[in-house]
Parts: sequence; structure tokens; C-alpha cells
Amino acid sequence: MFWSITDEELLTAQAGNDESLRRLFGQAVPPCVLIANSLAGRKDVADRVSTELVRRAADQIDRWRDADEASRWFMHQTIQLVRQFRKPLVPEQDVLLIGIGGPDVAEYRAMILALRKLPEQQQEAFILTHAQRWNTRLCAVAMDCSTTAVETHLAEATRQVQPLAGKHFQSLTGFLHQVHKSLPVAMPARPAMIATRMKARRSMRAIVRAFGWLMILSLIGAIVGFALLVWPHIEF
Repeated sequence: MFWSITDEELLTAQAGNDESLRRLFGQAVPPCVLIANSLAGRKDVADRVSTELVRRAADQIDRWRDADEASRWFMHQTIQLVRQFRKPLVPEQDVLLIGIGGPDVAEYRAMILALRKLPEQQQEAFILTHAQRWNTRLCAVAMDCSTTAVETHLAEATRQVQPLAGKHFQSLTGFLHQVHKSLPVAMPARPAMIATRMKARRSMRAIVRAFGWLMILSLIGAIVGFALLVWPHIEF
């Protein structure tokens, strides 16, 4: 996975410990923002993904059974949110192209431009493999598909873009990895704010549960009261 959070640290984060929350989100969110940046090609989309990811995580954190499940959740949600929030992209906006220079810039630019024209899942398989350097299994978890499907998407993407890179394909995918890792990231919310949200939602859920039980008890009381009133007048 992309973090070293232990099950014990997850438990303390679930309890609302600020330091554990800081560590959890500090390890989980930055790689998710990097992935969102490279997949969407737009910082505004990545920022929106990051904000929504933290909001959903604050709701979901109590449901994670262990650190691996939490890691898989972040991976999968990032891809789903990029798909949801994706906007049209022009080369001048593309974070994988802005400020790029060097002797192979023409081939690199041609490779990225061709990549952006491919179907969504082919782009995902290529970027997660070469930029994020995930294996097929991790890509499948994130993309919510089989490893065979990932291999198929990657093979087709490679078939489309490799001719444009020529003999420099290997070095250009390495350069893509460097560009991807150098993209700026920012935390959308402080851990203290996340803890506050968690506590507020827990309080609201407790109130809703208490109200539900109150309604059930009131209904039972009404039924019993009605029965006591009617029972003496029933003829057998």
C-alpha cells in the first residue's frame, strides 16, 4: 500500500486522537492528491477531490476494520472522485506538461497528449503503473476491476503511446514518474478540524439513535395503552 499506518494507530485515530489523525491523513491524503493531479491534469479538480476525500473519510473512519482496509478505501475513493469531478483539459492546463523542459520534451509532450486522448481507464492504468508505480493488483483495487482488465487497459494504452516516444519510451515513463512525484500537494483540513467533524457526526448519530428508540418506546406505549383501554370492553 502507500502508507505505514498500523492497526493500533488507526484505532487511536478512530478514538479522535489528534496526533494519530494527523499521521493517518498526513500519509493517506498526499499520495491521493498526487494521483488526482496526474489523472485529472488539473489542480482545481485535485483540490476538490482532496476536500471531498477528507469529508468522506471523516464519515467512514469508524467503519474501517484495519489499516489495510482504510488504505484500500483511500485508493478506491480517489479514483472514483476523479471520475466524478473530471473536467475538460487543455494542454496549457495539464499539470504533467506545465514547466516541462529537457532534450526529450517533444517526445514527452507527444506521449502525454496522446495519453489524454485515450479512454479513462486506459489513462488510469498507464498513470498508476508508470507515474505512481503501483503493481497490477493495487491498480485493480483502485480502479475497481480485475487484474486482467488492468493488464488489458495498460497494454492498449502502451500500444497507443509508445510509438510516439520511440526508443525513449522507458526513460520518458521514468520522467513521468519524476514529474508526478514533484507535483505540489496540500492538506485540505487540519486534523483538529477532522476530529471536530468526527465528534459532531458521532453526536448526531447518537441523537438519531436515541430518537429512534424513543419513537419505538412511544409506539409500544401507545399500543399497550390502547390495549388496556379496549381490552375490558371486548366480549369473549
